[in-house]
Amino acid sequence: MRLACIGIGSNAIRLLIAQWEGDKLCAVRRERRGTRLFAGLVNGALTEESIRSSVQAIAELATLARQAGAQEIFVFATSAVRDASNGEAFVRCAQAASGTRIEVITGEQEAVLSYIGASEGGRCGVVDIGGGSTEFTIGEDGRTLEVVSLQMGAVRMSAQTPIHSAADYAATAERCMHIIRRNAQRLLACPKAARWVGVGGTMTTLGAMQRGVPLFLPEVCEGMRVSRDDVCAWGRRLARLPLEDRRRIVGLMPQRADIIPSGLAILEAAMRVFDIEAMTLSAHGNMDGFLKKKFAEMY
Repeated sequence: MRLACIGIGSNAIRLLIAQWEGDKLCAVRRERRGTRLFAGLVNGALTEESIRSSVQAIAELATLARQAGAQEIFVFATSAVRDASNGEAFVRCAQAASGTRIEVITGEQEAVLSYIGASEGGRCGVVDIGGGSTEFTIGEDGRTLEVVSLQMGAVRMSAQTPIHSAADYAATAERCMHIIRRNAQRLLACPKAARWVGVGGTMTTLGAMQRGVPLFLPEVCEGMRVSRDDVCAWGRRLARLPLEDRRRIVGLMPQRADIIPSGLAILEAAMRVFDIEAMTLSAHGNMDGFLKKKFAEMY
């Protein structure tokens, strides 16, 4: 059986088509549309233009999924739609255009899905840096022990305090450390995770830049380890560069050039607060977790 999942994120809308082979989820196709929905959240409501472009992307990805033979299509929305006062209207419009049912999930549900998608047994922590929020999970052997979702995604932080210098970067990292310490006390009280996995666009971009490949390539970047020193070095380097110079860096998609320093500041803050020396990079996040759960229910 082939299933599809569309994740309506705050920075991008993604499609995963997958099937179950043996005892694991195998991706057939991944697609991404960078609509940056969170940027369209003005005075608490999504603008008509942001709704239009994102609904069009959802409908297009649903069509691709059907053409690829997906027997069922699942769609969920995260931070931007959760936060929007007109989120229900957005959902109704997107459902009508795509012929799908859309579920708006909580930050805690998002954290659990990311853990299911990225963890591989043993005690493990997962950090999922999104556009509007960042999720942290500690679990063991597929069972979550503690989760938290914080309002500090890369697009959100960049909109609040754009980073144009190393000083801006340092200030954002300090602010993120404060947010984590204040709001993740139960997670900090958990026994330390033996290893940590990072998912989301900040992580995949970091991997591509570190390896010097034009875009994230699973065969090159999946499973690589990045140190806290790597994160700090990239964050400060990018913060000092003008936007046009950032866009020329191999591995950094031009449309991410404005928000990547904010994402790295969040990542550095997390690694400092949780005392993480190095982290494994994974492209398997909340959509993988969603489909793993669906296949488990079916089999």
